[in-house]
Amino acid sequence: MYEEAALNCFRYLNFKSFEEVDRLTLPEYTLLMKAVRLQQVDRDYRNHLQAFLNFAVKAKRKAGKNKEKPVYSRFTKFYDYEKEQKKAANKDNESSRFSGIGRLLNKGVDNNG
Repeated sequence: MYEEAALNCFRYLNFKSFEEVDRLTLPEYTLLMKAVRLQQVDRDYRNHLQAFLNFAVKAKRKAGKNKEKPVYSRFTKFYDYEKEQKKAANKDNESSRFSGIGRLLNKGVDNNG
């Protein structure tokens, strides 16, 4: 078990020495490895999203008899960067993907203080 855990630490967590591995507790190791698995799911999601977008951006629609034209004639019709920046800047914390962390931290403060 130790050998596998050490190998995972070097392979996935960028540990550089056995001293780092030895300082790690089992709950810490378990949590870190769960994070590695979730990171992989996030990478897979991004790859699949990219493949879908590559397909979607090539979409065509009918433009008369036996003619087609692109659904997205300009990049901004496909993705409006400025609009997305504004949405992200104005987004409240409750709809953020990290909102649960804030609630968890606030709950800890309420219980301890």
